[in-house]
Amino acid sequence: MSFDSVPLARGREEIARIADAAAAAAEVCLDLEADSLHHYREKTCLLQIGISDGQGTSLQEFLVDPLAGSDLSPIFRALAGKTLVMHGADYDLRRMAQDFAFRPTAIFDTMLAARFAAHSAVGFDALAKRYANVELDHGAQKADWSQRPLPPRLVRYAIGDVHWLPIVAREIRAELAALGRVEWHRQQCAQLIQLSEQAPNGREDPWRIRGAAKLDAFALAALRELWQWREKEAEGWDRPVFMVLLNARLLELAEWAAAHPRGDLGTAPQLPRRWPPRRWKTLRAALERVWALSPADYPPPHIHPPRPPFDPHFGPRLERLKAARGTIAEDLRLDPSILAPNAMLESVCRVDPRSLDDFAKVERWLPWQTELFGPSFLRACGPGHPLPPKRRPRADRR
Repeated sequence: MSFDSVPLARGREEIARIADAAAAAAEVCLDLEADSLHHYREKTCLLQIGISDGQGTSLQEFLVDPLAGSDLSPIFRALAGKTLVMHGADYDLRRMAQDFAFRPTAIFDTMLAARFAAHSAVGFDALAKRYANVELDHGAQKADWSQRPLPPRLVRYAIGDVHWLPIVAREIRAELAALGRVEWHRQQCAQLIQLSEQAPNGREDPWRIRGAAKLDAFALAALRELWQWREKEAEGWDRPVFMVLLNARLLELAEWAAAHPRGDLGTAPQLPRRWPPRRWKTLRAALERVWALSPADYPPPHIHPPRPPFDPHFGPRLERLKAARGTIAEDLRLDPSILAPNAMLESVCRVDPRSLDDFAKVERWLPWQTELFGPSFLRACGPGHPLPPKRRPRADRR
C-alpha cells in the first residue's frame, strides 16, 4: 500500500477540516515525530492523525505540519475528551505538553498493552508484523523530520504509523480483556498522562550531570564552565549537545582541567580532532576562565538528601518482596519488572506496609498493584517471614 500522496496540512482551512474529522471520529490514533537527534532545541515536526471506526479499520489519515506556524488549537480542542490510541506514548505526551500545552483526557498505549499481554517484542514494527503482516521501515525512526519537503519515504513511514495502529489496538484490546488486565492498563495509561506534566529536567543546576558528585570543588567549577561552553557551541551549531561532546568526555575534560592548570589541550583526553579551529579557540577561552577562578567562585558540593535511618531488616525484607513478586510474575508469565520494578520494591521496603492502605504511600504505586501484590507483600514485610522457595521459570513465554 502506498501513502506517498498524503499532503502536509499547513493552512487554516486544512486544519479546520482535520479538526472536524477528529471531532466526529469514533476513535483517533495519534503519533508525532520530532528532531531531537538533529537540532539543539528539539521540537515537534510532524503530527500524524488517524481516523478509525473503533473496530480496527483505518478510515483516513492526515499529516499536520507544526513548523508552518499555523494555529493548531482547533485540532487539539477536537482531541480533548477522546481516548487517543498511541504507541509508546511517554515521549509524545511530554512533547505535546511542552509544545502545545495539550493534555489528553485518556489514552490507549499499545506498547504498554503489549507488555501487559506478555509479548516479548513490543515495538510497533513487531506488532504491525504480527497483526497486519506488514514490514515497516526501521531506518526512518532517526531521520531529520524538520526537513522540508519531506521525502516520500518519510511520508510513507509517518502514515503507516497511524494506518496500522487501529488493527494493533483491536487485537491487543482483545488480549487484555481475555487476560483480565484491562484495568491494569487503564490505570497505567492514566499515570502516563499525569507524569507527562512533570518537567523532564527540573534540576536547579542542570550542569551537575551523572558522575559530577565524585569531582572536587575545582573540577566542579571546570565542569560548570565547560557545560555552559558546550551549550553555546551546540546552540550556535544547531545540533544536540552530544554531537559537540559526550557527557563522559565532558567529565574527563573537567578532571583534566583541574589537574593541569594552563595545560596543553593536545594532552587532554579523547577530544575530537576534527573540530573546527574556532571551537578549539572557544574551548581554550572557557578553560582560561576556569583557571582564573578563585576558590570563592567554586560551586558548592552537591548536598545529598539525608539517608533514612539504617534498617537491618531492609535487605532481607527486599529479598522476600522480590521472591513474592517473582512467584506472581511466573504465574502470570510476565517479566517481574513490568509488574513492579526493583526501585518500586525498594520504596515498598522503606514504607514497610502494615495494611493495604499503606501502599498508597509508595511513589507511583497504583491500585491494581495493591490488588495483585497486597496480601503477599504484607506477609513478606512481616517480621521473620521466611523466603518463599524459588520456582523454576516457565519456558512457554510468548
